[in-house]
Formats: sequence, C-alpha cells, structure tokens
Amino acid sequence: MSAQDAQDARFMERLVPCQSRLYRFIASLVPNRADAEDLFQKTCLSAWEERRDYDFSRELFLWLCGIARNHVRHYYRGRQRLPVRLAPDVIEQLAELRLRESSREEERQKALEHCLEKLVPKDRDLIEAYYRAHRPTREVAAALGRSLEAVFKALQRTRTLLHDCIADQLSGKVSL
Repeated sequence: MSAQDAQDARFMERLVPCQSRLYRFIASLVPNRADAEDLFQKTCLSAWEERRDYDFSRELFLWLCGIARNHVRHYYRGRQRLPVRLAPDVIEQLAELRLRESSREEERQKALEHCLEKLVPKDRDLIEAYYRAHRPTREVAAALGRSLEAVFKALQRTRTLLHDCIADQLSGKVSL
C-alpha cells in the first residue's frame, strides 16, 4: 500500500464516523430533506476531492462543516429568487448555533456511553435489549424471563439512573 493509499484510508476512517453528525448539521440549515441529502453528498464529494489539503491534527468534523457551510451558502444564493430567503449572516448564525449544539450532543453521547458502562450487567443488558435491538417490551420481558411489569419498572429505574449519571457527567460530578 502506497503512502497516499494509507493516507486516503486514514481519511476515510475518520470520515465515516462523522457522516451522520454532518448530515444532521446540514439538515438543520436547509428546509427540506432532499436538499439536505444533496448538500451532504456534495460536501462528502468535496471533502474527498480536497482530502490532501486536510490537516490531520485538526478535528475533521469542523473541517467538514466548513465545506458544508460553503455549499449551504451557495444553495441559498441560488434560491434568491424565492419569496423567502435567508440573509448570509443568518445562515452563518444558524451554522454556528448548530455547531455548538452538535458539540453538546457529542458530549451527551460520550456521557451516555460512560454511564452505560457503569451500569450493572443486568441493567445494561435490559437497556441494550430494549433500545439497541429495538425490541418490544413484551419480547424483552419474555427473553429475560421477567414479567412485563418488572421490565417496565426496571426500565424506568435504569432510565432515571442514566439521566442522573449523564447530568452529573456533564456538570463534572461523579455518579452511579
């Protein structure tokens, strides 16, 4: 494998985990899903074409957001004939707000992962069976050999534990 192939592979390894977050960023800035999907594809293509300019010491998501912002600006410029349009400074403000929100979402996700690891195995298995496997409560209860009411109560208790743990993690406290 050549050095360039290795760098391309490294770029893709960093890009793939950012994709859903990047799509949400773009979708928060444009009015409909089809346009968001189109802008997402354009952003990914531009990122691939400009991958050799990417500085691996920088956070890739922020670099991708910069590319996406340019595409969103161009998108709105092309729609200036429409009766309702956003001024460029409003688009910038929305993009900045969305970046801050995205950062908070990532912090919450990391806190959730940390708190899930701290759960006792029985509670973690319940949460994973219900949320990650997207199974109905009745099916989870049967699989775990527990009553439906016991599963509902355990889910409620575990959700409360996770909520409190996440809040503590985000505020710098220790819990669970």
